[in-house]
Amino acid sequence: MTERTSNHYDHLVEQYLGLASMETTETLLDVCGVTIDKRALPLLKRRLQEEQTQIPLLEMRGYVRLREKSEQMVAALIPLIAALETSDAQEERR
Repeated sequence: MTERTSNHYDHLVEQYLGLASMETTETLLDVCGVTIDKRALPLLKRRLQEEQTQIPLLEMRGYVRLREKSEQMVAALIPLIAALETSDAQEERR
């Protein structure tokens, strides 16, 4: 069961990093090293808020592809943040 959860988590990280800019990836590596853990939550939550704020502006301006990319980013960030928060809560219970 743990391996399945780990694989799911790895997929979420991979999906997000595939959409993130190199600058964001470098920042995450500086914060967390080679693994993404709860230390990344503030950065990821800030990125989620930025992307969610940007979507209506891109829609209004007619930037379809940029809006779609922001929507993909939001779709990748939400489950990644949830997975990190869940793992953080489980660690606190121990």
